[in-house]
Amino acid sequence: MTKFDYNVLSINCNNLIKNYKNYLIYFIIASFLLSLSYSAVAKEKKEKTCVYCKKYEKLKDWPESERPKAFIYEEINYPEKMFGKQSGKSSKSRQAEAGKKVFHRFVKSKKTLNKYQHLMIRDMAYFEALFNEMLNDKKASVETLEGLKKGREAMRMSLQISPTASSSEAIIKFWATGKMLTKAYKLNKKKKKKKAKVDPEIAERAAVLANLKKQIAIARVNAQRAATIEAQKQIEK
Repeated sequence: MTKFDYNVLSINCNNLIKNYKNYLIYFIIASFLLSLSYSAVAKEKKEKTCVYCKKYEKLKDWPESERPKAFIYEEINYPEKMFGKQSGKSSKSRQAEAGKKVFHRFVKSKKTLNKYQHLMIRDMAYFEALFNEMLNDKKASVETLEGLKKGREAMRMSLQISPTASSSEAIIKFWATGKMLTKAYKLNKKKKKKKAKVDPEIAERAAVLANLKKQIAIARVNAQRAATIEAQKQIEK
């Protein structure tokens, strides 16, 4: 995997969340493309819009020497904890695991994308992994791969990742940004809990103190007013 310095990650989380509405368009498009890719009915009814699938049906029919770089499998040392212990895991098992993550986040739970933005960004890394591992599957449909590639490029636009960037580079950026947003999410959640869990006794004391301060202020004004009246009486005498 391409080495990447987390400290040099050029992304502003606040801007990322602020511009979420624009990114959501990309995700809806990607989810739509993904659902089309897995739907046999849609394949039969709709005219094929892919390019290479008109010549090659399966990846095994498409010689690697004739493929663009984007359709060539990349050996990736995935981020720690992304697939757990990677030793002994096959490309097929990683493909299956990534597919479940992608389906859950962008299809089954797409209504919660706005609520869990940190998970959405993180799971874009799984979308990249799904596409990459499918490139190692000779039985993979070329039509499906072309559809997923379009969805992948739409997602990359959210972090301004080049369509020509390697899968390893895109994965580490999505994963690192997801971790940053997750920390921010948990921190905000803790702050909200602290505000919500105010001791009723402390709240009552605070109310009594505020009322006492108000009474003291009124008494001070009244005392000054009485002193002024008394002084005026003395002057008149």
